[in-house]
Amino acid sequence: MEIPKTGKIVWAAPLGRDEHFQLRYIHSVDLLPVYETYTCKDMQLVLTGTRFLSWGAGLGYMGEGILTEENGWTIIKAMQRQVGTVPLRVGTIAEHTLLYRGKNIRLHDYVPAQTLVHIRIKKVFPFLLMLQEEET
Repeated sequence: MEIPKTGKIVWAAPLGRDEHFQLRYIHSVDLLPVYETYTCKDMQLVLTGTRFLSWGAGLGYMGEGILTEENGWTIIKAMQRQVGTVPLRVGTIAEHTLLYRGKNIRLHDYVPAQTLVHIRIKKVFPFLLMLQEEET
């Protein structure tokens, strides 16, 4: 995750082959949770699924994947939407959180509210991250 304005990487982690992570947030209209599942293919982020409790603005992926319902959740799986980069402004109400290897990574713990960040796949060498940390 980086701040595009400065190029600073504020959080990074490896993503193995066939591994995925989720972006969880609270929808701004209905104030209900949304989960988006991503993986990496050819060094690009690919949205492979989503689940939500209510059809809010911007949540429809008509004609993509397999639509099911389970315990009140609308689930779309088997998607293959190449997104490359996920730009978002870290929200206070949205509580943007990455679910990665059993951990909850709260974006607002890394950047102030309303900061524009890009979530993307990038080759990062660990020593460059250490140098960046020393500069701050």
